[in-house]
Amino acid sequence: MFNDITLARNAEQQAGLSGGVLFVVGLVVGLVCLFLIFALINTPVAEQPLVALVASNLEQSGVQNPVTAVLLNFRSYDTLLEVAVLLIVALAVMPVSQEQSNQAFVTVSKPVQRRPVLEAFLRWLLPAIVVTSGYLLWTGAALPGGAFQAGALLAGAGILLLLAGHHSFNFNAMIARVLLVVGLAVFLLVGAAVIVSTGTALAYPVAWAGTLILIIEVAATLTIAAILVLLFCALHVAPQQKQKTAR
Repeated sequence: MFNDITLARNAEQQAGLSGGVLFVVGLVVGLVCLFLIFALINTPVAEQPLVALVASNLEQSGVQNPVTAVLLNFRSYDTLLEVAVLLIVALAVMPVSQEQSNQAFVTVSKPVQRRPVLEAFLRWLLPAIVVTSGYLLWTGAALPGGAFQAGALLAGAGILLLLAGHHSFNFNAMIARVLLVVGLAVFLLVGAAVIVSTGTALAYPVAWAGTLILIIEVAATLTIAAILVLLFCALHVAPQQKQKTAR
């Protein structure tokens, strides 16, 4: 209690305000907060026409999850651009080396410092992560999940693999380049192919909407995972290179 009083006095001295002024300021702030809470509670729930619109067209989207329906059907143009932006970011940080283009995507080496606990943990965790990622991808059609969640989880598995020190990824390899662009490429191909049936890009036929969305999500999952791992490598390796340069 003595410490509290001392701290309060120090705060008053530092602020240069008297106790009465602080009391008034605290009272005003409290009244404003009460007013905002009261106004928020009594604000009537606004009508959400978009929610009703999505619900009324959900059967035609090919999926049962309204979020997936919005992201990959009703506003698929936005999602397509988001995948394109991710690819642009990946290209901006991607190391370019013609010498490594003919090397393997995954290289196994002996780590300088072994981490037995992490290595033993990963033997159990990595298969579980891959299976869970596949589950999130599959269940995204009806429940929370989808390509972004599955890709992020798959990227986490890749990052853990890197942290163990036995493996390294070469993003100049052909497989890595395919993984980086397959999401956007499949998205564009599907969007262009449906023009033959519906006459509009990315307007899926109702009978094939679910299958086409699943194809796009599988490709997007691989691309998102590859891009996230690439970003981690770029941010993780850059400080080490700076330290070597400084030495």
